[in-house]
Amino acid sequence: MSSDLTSQMQRVVEKASKVANINTSLRNKVRELEDQIVHLQETLGAMQVEHSDFNNQLQQRNLALTVQSGSPTRDTYSEEKIAELIREIDRCMKLLSA
Repeated sequence: MSSDLTSQMQRVVEKASKVANINTSLRNKVRELEDQIVHLQETLGAMQVEHSDFNNQLQQRNLALTVQSGSPTRDTYSEEKIAELIREIDRCMKLLSA
């Protein structure tokens, strides 16, 4: 009986050791993935800033082309931009008054 109990105890200890090793391995993997998330978030932030800068440059270029060419088709861009800005101002005013 004691031999049977000892062997069962040994199996439990071995399984507990395996679980502990797996747990340590998984914790390390979680840390690696969290570090990767932080790095990717930083990269995403930098890319969003760069995208915003490029978008602003494009809008400035389009506006310059509109002014330079005096093209009626390009004037619609300016009108759309003004309308968009007015809508944004309206939204801000609505939020401030709420």
